[in-house]
Amino acid sequence: MSLKTILERYLGKCAAKAIKRDKPLIIGVAGSVGKSSTKQAIGVALGSLEQGSGVIATKKNNNNELGVPLTIFNHPAPGRSFFSWIRLLSRATSCSIGLTSLDANIFVLEMGTDRPGDLFYLVTMAPPLVGVITAIGPEHTEFFGNVDEVAKEESTMVRGLPSHGIAILNADDPISQKVTLPLGVVRLTFGFHADATARILETRILVDEQNPDYSGMEMKIAVFGTTHVVRLRKAAGKPHSYAVAAALLTVAAIDGDDRMAIDRLQRQFEGMPGRMRLLRGVKKTWLLDDSYNSSPLAALSAIRDLAVFPISESNKRIAALGDMLELGALSEDAHIQLGRMVAECGIDMLVTCGTLAHATGRAALEAGMSEQSIIHFDKSSDAGRFIQERMHSGDVVLIKGSQGARMERITKELMDHPENAEKLIVRQTAEWLAKI
Repeated sequence: MSLKTILERYLGKCAAKAIKRDKPLIIGVAGSVGKSSTKQAIGVALGSLEQGSGVIATKKNNNNELGVPLTIFNHPAPGRSFFSWIRLLSRATSCSIGLTSLDANIFVLEMGTDRPGDLFYLVTMAPPLVGVITAIGPEHTEFFGNVDEVAKEESTMVRGLPSHGIAILNADDPISQKVTLPLGVVRLTFGFHADATARILETRILVDEQNPDYSGMEMKIAVFGTTHVVRLRKAAGKPHSYAVAAALLTVAAIDGDDRMAIDRLQRQFEGMPGRMRLLRGVKKTWLLDDSYNSSPLAALSAIRDLAVFPISESNKRIAALGDMLELGALSEDAHIQLGRMVAECGIDMLVTCGTLAHATGRAALEAGMSEQSIIHFDKSSDAGRFIQERMHSGDVVLIKGSQGARMERITKELMDHPENAEKLIVRQTAEWLAKI
């Protein structure tokens, strides 16, 4: 066992002891897609961005064996700093033995999984009273083997809830709806389905050419029969409507203030970098930056959102799609389905990047997309320059791919103010920028 693993296990034990003693409300968020946005929306709705609120939500993507304790102890990632590790271990030890208390009475914890058993470890460390599953689909199937095993892993979030717990599930996801809950656990749902507890009635993307920062999306959501209108800035796409619906439902489930939650979402929620973030591009174009990562469900959803993005008849919708990784035996079929969707949605130009994405281009061609509208590049940086040369005012570009495809390089090439890249897009640290 490595020193890093030993330290992570120690922090996990300390976190479990501190939670058992202080008894904060734990809201856990799991799922194959949309975890980070949903976690952020719930946190914002409950006041995590306001000092003294008593609410802490997972920062960035700290959703693993180290990240969850970092959130519990409200401590930044120590990296390679010896002194930062000492401070973290001291904080953890102090909280675990009762010398100090945790900084919050509500934690909104994103919990991720790469391999079987990851989620069980996390929910055992920080047992949720409210468990949220965003959706279940193909992810990390290189390690899980098939979607059934993914479903088994992700459902760990709610299968262990206490008898007075609350499960919040995606009403539009048939796999999530099949999850069996413990006796007594309340089942609540969100989505477009007519029977959803928090039903998304309508969504639309709003583009303001005069004030780009106010562009975003508007949605109508009925929670327990009461309809709310929420307008978000700098965020576009149905994944955000799911995140907001889950957030409003969570607030209602714990008897929070819905009006305050909506006000916070409208003022403070702008989407996370690389997750369907609406950015202004060069030449007065628009970018749907979804470059943080990719999976089949998320990629198909992004193409549908691109297809309804409001543009004039003379403008183009361009999809820049990179490889979807860690799908194992499901990989080729997933890339083929994505290419078919691009063609079926009438996307004007498809630019693919990487090795696996070749299948996406071939499938789009076979589904009826013209050959001259499909271009492939091995490197995302080359694709960015190509798109910039051919884009015109009013065009919109979707940028999506798995982390290894480095599609954020295209976003940086195309964004209106690249000097703001560190704040607006993903993977802009010196360590990431140094990687080939």
